[in-house]
Amino acid sequence: MGPWQGNFPQWAPVWAAVRGLHSTAFGDAVVMVPAGASVPPQYVATWPGGDTPRAAAAVADRSGALLTLVTGDEETAGTFAAGYGLAPLSRLALLAADPADVPQVPQLPDGAELTLISEPAWRSVEITASGGPVARGKLALGEGFALLGGIDIRRADPDHTMEAAILASLAAEAADSDAALVLLPALPKSALWYGRHGWSAAAQILTFMRSRDAA
Repeated sequence: MGPWQGNFPQWAPVWAAVRGLHSTAFGDAVVMVPAGASVPPQYVATWPGGDTPRAAAAVADRSGALLTLVTGDEETAGTFAAGYGLAPLSRLALLAADPADVPQVPQLPDGAELTLISEPAWRSVEITASGGPVARGKLALGEGFALLGGIDIRRADPDHTMEAAILASLAAEAADSDAALVLLPALPKSALWYGRHGWSAAAQILTFMRSRDAA
């Protein structure tokens, strides 16, 4: 069992928090919705998982709802979802790292400044240059781990200078908080670059919607 799977009930709500979403338990799955908004929910579960069939059935029964499966077996997860009339919508790679293996000293572009902002549910890092924000990221803490997200690069960053600075600052925050593990959902195309900076692929995050809604 991978580290993402054993503590899924802990890190899934943290992932919701770093995305600005409210979460509630759904057996061993988690339901995520924007706080205060009346929109179809996103059911997040492991594959395989005890309450994953119940989550899939709920999505199949409600227009606009989403099912997100965190899994190490993409092929059987897709087959499972298809059995409930669900079609692939998007995919992310769940990356994991020991904070000690990730660079923790931000190298900022010339003229840029980095600011750490502490909120009740998360901490965020923002890089400003030329009078405005150009990059930011968030970190939310769980028991013994941290989850990074909300990486937003607002200007061209071909050599990943700003992205690397954001990650280094967030990794330093995780280390200072005694997190033994950091998790990061990222686009699959970015996994190779992250791999050169101490991250490794832990699982796939696959999101599905009803096939008839996608038509």
